[in-house]
Amino acid sequence: MIRIPHIIAHRGASIEAPENTIAAFRIAQVRGVNWIECDVTLSADAQCVLIHDDTLDRTTNGSGPIHEHSLATLRTLDAGAWFSDIYKGERIPTLSETLDTLAALEMGINLEIKPSGCDAMLLAERVASEIGNRHDVPVLLSSFDPDVVAAMADLCPALDCGWLVEEIPADWKSRYDALKAAALHVDQKQLTAEKCAEITGEKVPLICYTVNDPDRARTLLSWGVRAIITDNPALMTTAIPPIR
Repeated sequence: MIRIPHIIAHRGASIEAPENTIAAFRIAQVRGVNWIECDVTLSADAQCVLIHDDTLDRTTNGSGPIHEHSLATLRTLDAGAWFSDIYKGERIPTLSETLDTLAALEMGINLEIKPSGCDAMLLAERVASEIGNRHDVPVLLSSFDPDVVAAMADLCPALDCGWLVEEIPADWKSRYDALKAAALHVDQKQLTAEKCAEITGEKVPLICYTVNDPDRARTLLSWGVRAIITDNPALMTTAIPPIR
């Protein structure tokens, strides 16, 4: 599996800046984190854009499903003012723009492939097309959609793709192996010392979300968790020393 740090900024520094924006990624880097996690889906004209929700309503001044709007329309929306007037005018970034920014910042990316109403396989293909020839940004893919995880093993065999789960199924290992996944991404609330030992004992890299309490983060890392995903990278980098 690709080498990743033990702290990843969830949608960028999303406690300080509007999530999934270039501003949030830049602030994460200033806070000492060199990897971000973000979400990618498709516009109506099959362009890769970064946004978490299925609809525009919560994080922009637009409304309705993302996949029903063209890239040109999406780029006119304000994706920052909802968070603070300081970020008024921040735009929904494209995947290409994000990769260019991260390359300049020397950052890596955990890219969650999130269909959000669009065609999942088309999204997987478009993501593969955009990242397949990029060698300037470390990339770890992930998805809750098992079909996407399996597809990425064929579309991007040189890249790792993690399987995201909210609850760990009893047959997780056989399903994990069938998907050819490279990591298990788990809601941190599901994890106990025993469950971590079970997963890491199978030599499966374990990544967990979303961890904003330093004590919980330290505990998870002591149990063998490879990386935590946090909204508050400034707090985590201060509270947790680098792990080598």
